[in-house]
Amino acid sequence: MTTSRWTAKRGAMSSATEQGVVWDFYKPRHTHAWNMLQVAAQQLAKTAKTVDFETEYAWENLIIRLSLYRNTVKTLTNLPSVAPDAEQALSRFDAEFTQGGKNALISLRNMFEHFDDYATGAGRGPAERNLDLDPWRSIAVEEFSRGQFKILLSPSMAAANYLRSDAEAVSDKFIRWYERETAR
Repeated sequence: MTTSRWTAKRGAMSSATEQGVVWDFYKPRHTHAWNMLQVAAQQLAKTAKTVDFETEYAWENLIIRLSLYRNTVKTLTNLPSVAPDAEQALSRFDAEFTQGGKNALISLRNMFEHFDDYATGAGRGPAERNLDLDPWRSIAVEEFSRGQFKILLSPSMAAANYLRSDAEAVSDKFIRWYERETAR
């Protein structure tokens, strides 16, 4: 059984029962996070006729929802029986948002959610206070650019769709493993 670096930080969950509890919490949250991401994307699309503050707000909401969906799927990396597959799925997703060696999605999310830390110079992550906290912006329905980071709607949602498919495959693999382990 392989243990991911994420699981190793928290202590390995060795029993099928312990892993099953995590999966039981994961599954409804996965559905909820996916649905909220879809609502956010639909809200952004509705701003197409008026690119203004509502579009910027809708983008911020979408970025936060993309990040929350990613974090929900990241839960699967805590299950040693499927952790490598979950990490591979996250890596594929993150590749869409990597710009200059930095994850634009995580950087933007951190700036929105931890504005207070970045404003005081205590922000963590690849974003930089002087460059990214309150830079120029270019906002349209299909593109959100802020400082050094840019996110495109269609590729972002395609990456989310692939992550969902990957998460379902990982989840199915976990179920098969769990059934074998608990049938013993």
